[in-house]
Amino acid sequence: MKVIIPMAGKGTRLKPHTHTTPKSLVQVAGKPLLEHILNSISSLSIDTVIFIVDKDYPELRKLISEKYSFKPIFILQKERRGVGHAIFGARKYVISEEVLILFGDTLVEADFKLIKNPKEDGFVWTKQVEDPREYGVTFLYNDYISKLIEKPEQPVSDKAIVGMYYFKNSDSLFESIEYLIKNDIKSHGEYQLTDAIQNLINNGAKLKAPEVKNWFDCGTVKNLLLTNEYLLKKAVSSKGNFKNSVLIKPVYIEKGVEIIDSIIGPNVSIGKGAIIKNSIIKNSIINRNTITNNVNLKECIIGNNAKIEGTSKRLNVGDSSEVFYS
Repeated sequence: MKVIIPMAGKGTRLKPHTHTTPKSLVQVAGKPLLEHILNSISSLSIDTVIFIVDKDYPELRKLISEKYSFKPIFILQKERRGVGHAIFGARKYVISEEVLILFGDTLVEADFKLIKNPKEDGFVWTKQVEDPREYGVTFLYNDYISKLIEKPEQPVSDKAIVGMYYFKNSDSLFESIEYLIKNDIKSHGEYQLTDAIQNLINNGAKLKAPEVKNWFDCGTVKNLLLTNEYLLKKAVSSKGNFKNSVLIKPVYIEKGVEIIDSIIGPNVSIGKGAIIKNSIIKNSIINRNTITNNVNLKECIIGNNAKIEGTSKRLNVGDSSEVFYS
């Protein structure tokens, strides 16, 4: 099986962190988000993963080479013309075979037994949500998808598409995307994957919409922190003897972290090389080589190599920043 992961989005909702790091490599619960995503599909027989990127990322290549045995292919998307257009760039690498598509900022927990010798032509995974207007949604008829709408202005269905798709034969999918491009068929000004899938359905494809167990759209600071909290509950909490300090589980602390006269947790991850002094930190992500001193932080994301001193605030601070309060 081949996997396609579009990663070329701007990541505007995660700024300032995405100024220096692609959103798929933003740290959560001690690992890059992409690592959590790839680990979630480790039970599948995957020979190749195709990454659609907007530029070359050495840290991405390093992560893949060090952690995984599949063959990576990196495709540069020169123009942002929609998810459908991005996926179409992988066509020559996926020919007449099954393909799984998932997004680089979305963590999904699902039952993958469905895709072992399926009778259906494919699956579009969904999750029931209160407000589906920011997502694509599905409609069902006789247990099969009859219609998809991308970001409806009115909440016409509560079955949101979570950003994971399986197709038993990739050829028909790429032909459907090609049809959109040749005929300049767009929604919201872009070539949408949902439109390509609708075209497949109109031509007789039988697709089902199974519901996932859990879904984390990590494209915002709020959701990234919620994902961090969830993953920390599943992980083994860090242990350590830190000077005059208390750890409240769950926490994840990388090696080489110095903690002095502080209270850490719950739901905190701290990156390698960080120095935490006289601080109270909870529900936060503190990245590598960051220094905090005399702070009270809650629901914060602090980038690499940042320095925070003397404040009690809610912060979203990018790499190499300095914040001082007197």
